[in-house]
Amino acid sequence: MKFNYGESLRIRSDVYTILGKIRYIDTHGRIWYEYKLVKHSNNKAFLLRWDKKRDAYHFSKLCGKADLADMKLVDSGYQMVTGTWGEVDVGITDTAKYKAYENADGTATFSVQEWAFETDYSKGFYINKEYVSVKQDVEITDAIKDRMDTVKIMKFVGPIVWILANVLLFMPSFDIQILHDIHNFLTWPYIVGGNIILGLILFFVLFKR
Repeated sequence: MKFNYGESLRIRSDVYTILGKIRYIDTHGRIWYEYKLVKHSNNKAFLLRWDKKRDAYHFSKLCGKADLADMKLVDSGYQMVTGTWGEVDVGITDTAKYKAYENADGTATFSVQEWAFETDYSKGFYINKEYVSVKQDVEITDAIKDRMDTVKIMKFVGPIVWILANVLLFMPSFDIQILHDIHNFLTWPYIVGGNIILGLILFFVLFKR
């Protein structure tokens, strides 16, 4: 029931690629994975997770607020992110208050996730496990390839940006002469560092497809 970032899935008659993966733990001690899927035919994003209680997959997409008059609350608590892969917009230790609703016969669901700075709403339904399978040798669309290339670049550039941001943040506490001394010792022009970073980014974009 676990999938990996970059794998393609056939769900009923459609094909999707996993562009994001998040591992959660909640206040009830449950651990689960949520997958961000991109549909090949139209590049729309969906969410997939395994529901142990239902013995089925829960398939959903983000939406706006909805009228919950015909739905009942079936689960609630707090969830924390404990792992992330690929294209996701949350970080490890991010926490949200969640509420899960279903209609009377369980054929439709609605979820609310209240994060620190935003609230996500999603609607969905359950899919029997026999309709979900890993699909091998799938031709990935150019749009999805571009997004996966961006993930590769950010995985490399992200730590560099973090280091540079901290250097700039604490720059006033250092003697600027120290930086000049390092530069003179290495006898490198300042532009070399930038060219190295730019060259590595271009390498990932052009040769890692």
